[in-house]
Amino acid sequence: MPALRVLAVDIGTTNVKAAVVDESGRVLRAASRELTLISPEPGAAEHSPREILAAVAETSKLAAKGFDVDAVALSCYQHGLMAVDARCEPLTNALTHMDSRAARYAAEVEGRCDPAELYKRTGCPPLFVYALPKILWLKSERPGLAAARFLLVKDFVIAKAVGEPYVDYGNASGSQLFNIRELRWDDLALEVAGLSEEQLAEPVEGSETLCELPGAGAELFSVKPGTPLVPGTFDGAAQNLGLGAEGPEEAVLNLGTTAVVRLLGRTPVLDEKGMRTFCYYAAAGRWAFGGSTNNGGSVLRWLRDALGGLEVAAAEALGADPYDLLCAEAERAPPGSSGLVFIPFMAGERFPFRDPYARGVLLGLRYDHRKPHVVRAFMEGVAMVVRAIAEALADLGFKPARLLGCGGGLRSRLWAAIVASSTRTPVARVKGGEHAANVGAAALALKALGAVRDVSELGWRAEVADVVQPDPALAEAYDELYKKFNEAYRLLAPLFREWGSGA
Repeated sequence: MPALRVLAVDIGTTNVKAAVVDESGRVLRAASRELTLISPEPGAAEHSPREILAAVAETSKLAAKGFDVDAVALSCYQHGLMAVDARCEPLTNALTHMDSRAARYAAEVEGRCDPAELYKRTGCPPLFVYALPKILWLKSERPGLAAARFLLVKDFVIAKAVGEPYVDYGNASGSQLFNIRELRWDDLALEVAGLSEEQLAEPVEGSETLCELPGAGAELFSVKPGTPLVPGTFDGAAQNLGLGAEGPEEAVLNLGTTAVVRLLGRTPVLDEKGMRTFCYYAAAGRWAFGGSTNNGGSVLRWLRDALGGLEVAAAEALGADPYDLLCAEAERAPPGSSGLVFIPFMAGERFPFRDPYARGVLLGLRYDHRKPHVVRAFMEGVAMVVRAIAEALADLGFKPARLLGCGGGLRSRLWAAIVASSTRTPVARVKGGEHAANVGAAALALKALGAVRDVSELGWRAEVADVVQPDPALAEAYDELYKKFNEAYRLLAPLFREWGSGA
């Protein structure tokens, strides 16, 4: 019997990546296209739904060319919400997790219900990134949308492929509207939002075949009509599945556009005292829990675009990557960046600080500071948030023996060393981690096709390139920086709120 092959499409916040994956978890061919982040006004961070569809079509065509694939599987970023009409045509762009305009409606959610009860039901603490406050904001700011349908990004793609919107349980879990135990839209959340279930996509298990693709869907993915479509899950859960990271000993650290520390288990895990972590259903009887920042590699991307003109020009001339040049500059600065402390909350913050009004702040600038100090301070600031997430998980009894590291930020050995020493946990940098979500989606498709009864039977494990160990001296230096970081945020938080709520 010929080996099964899956076209796995991962819609990320920065790129759409399509890959053909075989039964051994090997990526046979992949294609990627960057998405434009649209910011028409302060606080806005949007994607064009039509650009997403075009990127899905383009990357699928490039990846699938010459292959007969046995299924299409999907993975998508969390928290992207759009309003659509009855025919699922977009009425708005997709509001990403970085869009902070619904900030004050997170407080409105808390005023309409007991936030602790909502957290127990949905696994989502009071946060501006979720669909629930975004829907309240859209209905208030644009009254004509009150009766619209509200879809997550993958729901929209599925609607265009099969004619009706469906949402996998995993992506639904990141909406604050979904009950993670009963696996259905939550009655309390719908009441708070003033929504009916008919205004949302129909929830389905992501590890089962949804349907066979009709002509339009087959054309979108450049496959044969009748190819099974498996909805998959959100990108983070797919990443854990693709890396074989399940259980308490191994957490995934993804340092991409955002940064996240995430574990995968067979039961829900909640931080009921502090609501400092999320818990989302993933797929195939698993839940993902942990914490994610709103600002990871994106802060270095801003630095590249705003202040890295020389590095961009040099990289073009040398055929190099400007990020590699920026990280090489950071190596020239000492640990602690000679007293610079960077609060990296440029798009507000999610976990564990939960502050939509927070912004980026560089403290301690002196005339002797140079660009290497600034670049390193940016990297260290992100590492401080990763440490805060790790400490919240430790309070819940989870202290993984190592962090499986992937994402573009961890191409930098320096950044990996900063995180390892900050958290006092080894960082195992993964080979091919950039396609882990594609591989995880493919794993769910293989289960749906009957190749295995459970994804664990695949036996896929991450291939580790190297392990960056914590440095004891560096760890002590970062203990001190962490104290300064937390004190600085505590003192600045009231100003953030005062200035932000009046903006």
